[in-house]
Order: sequence, then C-alpha cells, then structure tokens
Amino acid sequence: MQFVLVDLPDRVHFYPFSLIRSLTEIRVGIYTIKERWDALLTSESQVFTIPYLQGLYQAPFLEQEDVVIYINATCIPNEAIKNAILNLKEGESLLDEDGKWIASYTKERAIGNILLGDPNAKKTITANFIKSAMHLLQLNATMIQSDFNQVIATGSSLMVDASNRLICPENIFIEQGAVLSGVSLNATEGPIYIGKNALLMEGAAIRGPFVLGEKSVVKMNACIYGATSVGPYCTIGGEIKNSILMGYSNKAHEGYLGDSIIGQWCNIGAGTSNSNVKNTAGPIQIWNQHQKSWDTIGNKMGMLVGDYARFAIQSSINTGSYIGVSSNIYGNGLLPKMIPNFSWGVIKGYVLDKAIEDIHNWKKMKGFQITAAEKEVLTALFHME
Repeated sequence: MQFVLVDLPDRVHFYPFSLIRSLTEIRVGIYTIKERWDALLTSESQVFTIPYLQGLYQAPFLEQEDVVIYINATCIPNEAIKNAILNLKEGESLLDEDGKWIASYTKERAIGNILLGDPNAKKTITANFIKSAMHLLQLNATMIQSDFNQVIATGSSLMVDASNRLICPENIFIEQGAVLSGVSLNATEGPIYIGKNALLMEGAAIRGPFVLGEKSVVKMNACIYGATSVGPYCTIGGEIKNSILMGYSNKAHEGYLGDSIIGQWCNIGAGTSNSNVKNTAGPIQIWNQHQKSWDTIGNKMGMLVGDYARFAIQSSINTGSYIGVSSNIYGNGLLPKMIPNFSWGVIKGYVLDKAIEDIHNWKKMKGFQITAAEKEVLTALFHME
C-alpha cells in the first residue's frame, strides 16, 4: 500500500517554514510530521507538495491503476485515525466531524478532486490538526509527551554516571551514544528525551518537557526551560524557553531565546536576545506572510525565523518578529518586526549567488553541502519576491 502525505492547501499557514521545504519536515515534539506518520504507518510515505518544492522530494511514483492513500499532513495521527485510514475502501474519504479532509483511498491523481472526494463515500472521525506555525508552540508539550510514550514503550534508556543529577528519572530517556556529565535534568513537569550521540556539557540545567535531537550539543551552563524541542545537529547555549529549533541550527552563546521557532540552518550570534512580552503586557501583532497583513495574537510571542537566517552578535529582536528565509541580519537597536526573505541587514538586498555561496559555507561546517535541488528552490523563491 502506498501512502502520500499532502501539504496542500494548509502549507500557506506555516510560512516562513514551508517556503523552503514541505511542511512534512516541520518538527513538533520529538519528530517531524513525516517521521511521526511513517512510524505509525510502519511505511515510508511519499510527499506531495507545491511544484517548486517537489524537486526536494522524490516525486510520487504512481502507476495509473495504483490505488493510493493520500493523507493530510496537518492531521495529528493516532491509532484510531490510522485504523480508520487503513479501513477505507477504494473511492472513500475520511473527514473530521467538521468536514475537514483527512485522507482518501483512490486512483485519482488530480489534487482538487482528491480533496473534494465523492460526497457519497465519506466517513468521519474525531481528529485534531496542526493549524499554523504558531500553533506548534501551543502543541509542543503535548506532542513531546505523546512521542515520549511511544519511545519508552519500545526502547531502553542509557544509564548515566553519578555526576549527573536526574530528577524524576522514570520520565527521562537517553538514547545510546549520548554523552553527558555534571548535568541537571529535571523531568518533574514533563519528559526529557536525549537523542543518539548528543552531547550535554557540564553545568547544563534542563527542565522538561525537553527534546534534544541526534548529534546536537548543549554547551556548558546552558539554562533550558520547557517546552523546548531541539532538532538534530543543533548547538545550543545561554537561556532558552518554550521554543522549537527545527534542526541544524545554532544558538550557541549567551542571550535569551523564548517563545520562538527557528528554522533549519540558522545561526543566532553571541549575545542576541529576543523579546517575548511587550512592556505594556498588551497583545502582540505578528506578520502574516500569506495574507500580507498583521495578525493580533496573544500577549506572549518571540519570533518565527525562516531557514538559513543568520543574526549578527548582540542583535536585539522585537516582540512578535517574523524573519524571512536566507537573511543576513544586523542593525542597531531593536530590529524591525518584519524582515523579508533574502535581506541584507534589515532590507531585501542579498544577491542570490552570494546567498547560495554563504549557505554552502555554513553547511560545510556541519559536514553537509547544498544540493542542486536546494539551489533550485532558493532560486525559485528569490524570483517570487
């Protein structure tokens, strides 16, 4: 049986993160959306996304006569939903109780027809969805707990030496290959998950819920509060609270990061801090890139930072900031609340070839290189601006 995760049309609510990759790569809890679906389905799903991003993924190889299960990537999976999907008959669709599309089992290839489905062949089930980028922060603690329950059901935690202080150790899981000494892990308020081959240096103090991805590093004397998820190959330090780092990014030095989401391959310079509450304690507005307007949200929000963004040392980031993809950011005082894609300083002006060259240099520092498909996506996005 073939499974195809569809990130249309909801991907527009996840800018800036879905500008440069499918939202199936977005991380919340321990896993990305795709990793979570693949684990539940025990199958490698394919990705169907917008044309300029499809080159990052193997295009779904479907024979004309293949019957395929298409799944809404924003639906939060569970056993009941999985079973309902697997029990669909050809031509049937699964919706939630409000009529939102979850999945279809069909030979249809036109995405519009798949989303509409046959009005006479629809089943319903209770379901929850990830609604937007900012919704990820609201869901993160719940998703960490859910993912943690799956981890402890199938694996055994690494034993650590007595130099570490583990509070509520039954709520802590450490994968094989992780290295930690002289670290305080407090899982009283939520689980702590440490990924394979991660490194936690002495003096780090962490309160759950917390996730540290594979080969990520927590530097000495870091102070981390939940609910925070750090993806693979990240380096973190200073003070972090209630944030998500998607992966391959650095917030390695002193400074505060709170109530924020950081995309992949970002770098936050030493001493950089963000505000997450206005001095008036009033409502915060944040830029809606899809609607090209300002949305009023709650009274606590840091920043949304697109992939490949980099901040100069001592940057001061305003409450409720939206930072575009591939931006080289610097400036005096509080930075503007909206910084466009491909900014040099705080205004658009990054030359495309230079942006790609600098991304290549940053990737080399972690042992990776930029691919031809990634260059094509960056070029397409640059010319859309």
